[in-house]
Amino acid sequence: MSDIPYEVKVVARSEAERNELLGAAPTLSLRDVLASGGYRLVEDVPEELFDLPWERFAPDCVVEGRTESGAGPSEAVPDRQAEHPAELRDGQAVRFAYWEHIEQVASLLRNGLPVLVVTEKLVVTHLWTEMTSSADLRPVLLEDPQGAAAAAVEDPPAGQEVAVLSGMVDPLRAEAGVRADRLTQLRGLLERHKDGDVIVLPHLDLLCGGQDLGRHAEARELVELLYEYPDRLVLAFADTSLPLPHVLAERFSVRVSISGVPPTVPVPHRPDAPRVPLGVALVTADEANCFENFSPRDFHKHVAGLNPVRMRQAMRYAHQVHSEPRPEGGRPSVRDLRGTLRSFKAKQSTMFEVPDVTLADIGGYDDVKREIEQALAIVTGARQLPAELESVRGELVPRGFILHGKPGTGKTLFAKAIANIMDATIQVVSGPEVLNMYVGESERMVREVFAAGRRSAPSVIVFDEFDAIASARSNRQDGGTRVGNSVVAQILTEMDGFRPEVQMLVIGTTNRIDMIDAALQRPSRFRSIHIELPDLAARRQILRHHAGRYHVKIEDELLELISGATDLWNGDELRSLMRDAAIEENLHRRPPTALQMGKLVGRIQHERRQRKAEQ
Repeated sequence: MSDIPYEVKVVARSEAERNELLGAAPTLSLRDVLASGGYRLVEDVPEELFDLPWERFAPDCVVEGRTESGAGPSEAVPDRQAEHPAELRDGQAVRFAYWEHIEQVASLLRNGLPVLVVTEKLVVTHLWTEMTSSADLRPVLLEDPQGAAAAAVEDPPAGQEVAVLSGMVDPLRAEAGVRADRLTQLRGLLERHKDGDVIVLPHLDLLCGGQDLGRHAEARELVELLYEYPDRLVLAFADTSLPLPHVLAERFSVRVSISGVPPTVPVPHRPDAPRVPLGVALVTADEANCFENFSPRDFHKHVAGLNPVRMRQAMRYAHQVHSEPRPEGGRPSVRDLRGTLRSFKAKQSTMFEVPDVTLADIGGYDDVKREIEQALAIVTGARQLPAELESVRGELVPRGFILHGKPGTGKTLFAKAIANIMDATIQVVSGPEVLNMYVGESERMVREVFAAGRRSAPSVIVFDEFDAIASARSNRQDGGTRVGNSVVAQILTEMDGFRPEVQMLVIGTTNRIDMIDAALQRPSRFRSIHIELPDLAARRQILRHHAGRYHVKIEDELLELISGATDLWNGDELRSLMRDAAIEENLHRRPPTALQMGKLVGRIQHERRQRKAEQ
């Protein structure tokens, strides 16, 4: 029987009942625990599970009317009272999800303060429209490179004029020439600025041409131009993955960062109204009714890293995939929705994949599996924390693991199994791939990897050969060491910027844990897990597992002998043994007898001795 706990979602009537449920005797059956109070299951549980002991379950228990983050009933609309919208456009979704940011920026603009907003480009058009409208200012928009910025606006504010300078930009013109033309346009906007106007720069990051001002004369001119008119009200946008020169960012009084989606959203223009769960406000009635037992409270953790526009695209895609009648009847389940959302997020980038490896597919290593399951229980919410610990939840959630051990022990397999437990996508990055000879490029690669991971949350980022980019920093002045120091510093910065509500883990795999920088091995950053060579019991399980995979029929007595004869073998060598046995049986008609298996074991032992001699 699998040791992986079964997840059950339970609603309690009060905080006291919730604490009683979480503290129930582990030997009681699920049926007895539920009967001890007024508990309600959110999702159906197979009948055979009701007689299992309570210790076999990972309960997600909330008080009725309480949000996932622990807010009281007065702060959120209970699911049964909230209503899904009949239809929802992307602009409305951005307005709901980011209304607090929109009001914050609008207030700053009304007070004459220039603002820089760092967010994804997909939402920029919707944001500047809402921000300038809420501030009751006339937006003067710098034209995009194709001269079509105004045409991209969805639902321009009533009674407002969008001022756009005329003139098409030749798409074949060199990049520097395009930026020069746009700077000329910007100078005209700054010179003709009037009271009540706000100059909108939707792509400030592209206009400056990167972080290195020394590369582009136009970038230096942009800085001089904006500082030449310090009293002009400017609203600018930059993408989260594109760095800005510090001197340019300093031109703005306030910098606002917007990413992902919150668990609950406010009602626009109604500050006293209860907050609405994201799974209600940004999911239409048809989409919610499409999936059986759809839970708005649990919806957020599967889309937390997506911006509102991308989230709406994902839900429309999931609804379209599952709206067709099913041959077996009934509605698709919430698990179907999770799988479709995970597949959608993986397709956003060729770097991400949907893993199919589970802990059950990895033979042996029971202690390692138990440690991983206990850590992930907090990340996924499978083990509900007491109410008094919700405020420090972010400190209890591990940010990453360093899986270290000899080659072939299954470190990458464990990483994929972790992603599977989290219903997450996975991105495997080879450490040397991050390094680049040009100044700043390695750090940019690290930023892009983390940014992609946040957008695809829940996600797992795996740095294979972690020691190549995270080796201990030194005071040596050679270029290679300086690059390594900068990459480690960038990883530390990204790790410290994690948001607790965005489920994202970073896993480093290495054969040389002694080379990893000490700052990364702090308990608040990476949790170290040693993957040792499999012992006798683990080798037996690994061999039996791969024998089943390759359909090798082998007697238990012979399997026991092989397990004893393969001391100090890693999991990859054990897999190779069963693979060779399958080839011999199916292609050469040599069944896995004791003699035949002895020959295969001897061949691999000979190859091991040869490798050792060469080293």
